[in-house]
Amino acid sequence: MCYDQEKTRAVPGDPRVPFEVQEKLRADREAWAQREIGGCNSASRPMSSAEILAELFTYHPPTELTLPKFAAINQAAKNFAEVILQNCPASADRSAAIRLIRDARMTANAAVALNGLSL
Repeated sequence: MCYDQEKTRAVPGDPRVPFEVQEKLRADREAWAQREIGGCNSASRPMSSAEILAELFTYHPPTELTLPKFAAINQAAKNFAEVILQNCPASADRSAAIRLIRDARMTANAAVALNGLSL
């Protein structure tokens, strides 16, 4: 079976999104990147552990920037799960492999949603 590799890549800019929206997203990305998480290179106050923990357990709705990344991660995970199903005999190990793919997908999506934030 041949998988659509294009679906496993996030599109950096969607031509259907107006330029003004793309510029706002770019500015938001830059502002988020400058938000310090405990280092010394920022003019703003580093986040405390409590603030980071609160952010980790806050719902982060998908945005125009994160949606294609989530879709790419989901497609790649689904492709890998299909390979496992086609090549591994039904067993506890196959079930565990699928479960771990799901866990990896969820963790990767969290990394995107949190933009690398961690304790």
